[in-house]
Amino acid sequence: MVGLLILLLFGSSDPFEWECPEIVQSGESFSLRITCSEPGCSGISTGTIDISSGINLRGSSTSTSISSVTTSSGRQLRQVVVMEVFFAASGGGDQTIGPIQLNLHGIGTYTLSEISITVNGSSGTTTSSGTTAVDLSQPDEEVWLTGELHDPGGRIYPGTRLFLDYYVYSRVNVENVTYWWSAPELGAIVNIETIPDSNWESVNLKHDTANRSLLAQVEMAPAAVGSLLAPFFRADITGSDYDRWGKVNEWTIESAPVVLPVFPFPENPPHHWEGSLLDSVAVQVEQLPTPPGQGGELPLRVTCTGPGSVYMNEPPALTVYGSANLLAVNSGSAGNKKWWDFVLEPEELGYCVLGPDSIVWLNRRSYTYRNVSILPCTLYIASIPWADREIELSDADGDKSPLCWVTAGGIGILVLTVLLVVTVKKRDNQLASVAGTSDIDELLTVLEGELSRLLTGKKEYLGYEELDELLDRCNTDSFLARRILRFWRDLEQSLSDREISGPAFEKLKTIADELLYTLRKDLKTNDEKE
Repeated sequence: MVGLLILLLFGSSDPFEWECPEIVQSGESFSLRITCSEPGCSGISTGTIDISSGINLRGSSTSTSISSVTTSSGRQLRQVVVMEVFFAASGGGDQTIGPIQLNLHGIGTYTLSEISITVNGSSGTTTSSGTTAVDLSQPDEEVWLTGELHDPGGRIYPGTRLFLDYYVYSRVNVENVTYWWSAPELGAIVNIETIPDSNWESVNLKHDTANRSLLAQVEMAPAAVGSLLAPFFRADITGSDYDRWGKVNEWTIESAPVVLPVFPFPENPPHHWEGSLLDSVAVQVEQLPTPPGQGGELPLRVTCTGPGSVYMNEPPALTVYGSANLLAVNSGSAGNKKWWDFVLEPEELGYCVLGPDSIVWLNRRSYTYRNVSILPCTLYIASIPWADREIELSDADGDKSPLCWVTAGGIGILVLTVLLVVTVKKRDNQLASVAGTSDIDELLTVLEGELSRLLTGKKEYLGYEELDELLDRCNTDSFLARRILRFWRDLEQSLSDREISGPAFEKLKTIADELLYTLRKDLKTNDEKE
């Protein structure tokens, strides 16, 4: 009688194990994990799975782990087949899964009884993170792989940046790890950084300890609404212990699947929503200190802070009203802050307005659209005034006769008049040489002659390379030199456009005149310093 009872007990036991959470939150993803370690089992499959209305089926995956151990009695193989079925809780209350018909390939067909699950919360609510990674309970294997998801900070939408770390865990000494990975489903890998060297560290598990080594860090983004399946990592691992028969341990393993729900964007987005930001961000525009001798250019910095800045691969599109160019010159990042440096280069005199602008993003915790405004900044571009000097005659000797003063004054006025006439005539000739041009070819020729005269003292041929070398040799201000070279290049590229409009050509002549005048002042300043 006792023997029959034992036989019934052993005969009624199933050749598989399963685990599933008893309580979940509404909106949470969870999984049913079925494991079979019987030697004859080559796979697990199911028929249609019955589920209650408050649970949605996301998909399933099957993996096989094989370990090989060579001992004095021979080689022993241990195979473990795992099937994982993924669900998402959409309603509240008591929910059910199953019963499920399981086909253990090579063994037979079995029934998994109905599973009861309590879902807390009502439909439309989520946990603080909006999603849960697959349950990675402590396995019994000697080595295994895991993909660990960083907290995404809220619901996951198409385009949300996700970061995962893939680790290999081991309870034994490992000699070598060779691994590879598959592409994600309904998503794309943005960046993957592999770790070439082993970096084993000790970690505490629930019942014992193990060592782990980081294999790779993956940055990915979902491409569509649905269930995002993260990349599978597979590895061939060899142990470091040897005996007279060869290697002791050899494994071929793969990571457990990580499936995440991707939600659709909320309805009624703003008309200028581009879907580029998915969390809070703050924007600040500030003027940087102006380097000496900059020649009218204004350096600015745009700084973006907050979790949403991680999605900003490009700076905010700033609007410029007025004749000015906004040129990007530098950028950087640190933590959750990014910044971009610009140079506002005026082309004409008058007012120039930077902004206003606004950035729209989706707050993933409140599921609402929000925006931040960039206040306008008004600049006035003024012309550089001529330097006026007042000439005074010092009273060195009070006994001088009035005639001497009249004579000295007359001679001084005559000399000053001659100097002013020569200077004004010389400047008028220089301005007329630029102002009198009628096409791009003539303007470039005149500009070449004036630049050559200023930089070398005589008129001779100048090309782009020669001009660059002369500006550097004369210690010309770097910003001014860059403006002159850029204007020279623009004129060369404009030679092919013979039908340039009249106002545009007049603008080019004005810029050429201003650059020549600024260069004269810069060269004069350098001479006075020497």
